[in-house]
Amino acid sequence: MSAAGLSALRRPAWLAPLVAPFVTLCGALLLASLARYRLIEPAALTALCDAMPWDSPACIVRSLTVQAFADGRLGMLALALAVLALLTRWRTLGLFALAAAGAGLVLYSTRWAAPAVLLAALALLRAGAPGPAR
Repeated sequence: MSAAGLSALRRPAWLAPLVAPFVTLCGALLLASLARYRLIEPAALTALCDAMPWDSPACIVRSLTVQAFADGRLGMLALALAVLALLTRWRTLGLFALAAAGAGLVLYSTRWAAPAVLLAALALLRAGAPGPAR
């Protein structure tokens, strides 16, 4: 194969920095959706776990999941991580912030998670800019 043929097979340079955030966000949305529709919203599990929330393993996982987003805790965590990622320019911290914010959007913490998504995206853009990034 010629050099021109090989260069046509290469990915565009702008695509590589978008893969990790896209995969991170999709994975977080998938896990949060599974938690929401398999643990939180089923009426039978809710009725079983309301009486004794710490009785069975399924109820324990359900109770911990509910406590994670009660009072917007998951969204606040996402926002704190996004601000920290923006200040430190750490790409890994930005990915964690994006994942937490995506999960917060699905798990009822939209007030804090919506700005966290924007700040995490901004932090990931800044992490790719020239400068002291980690």
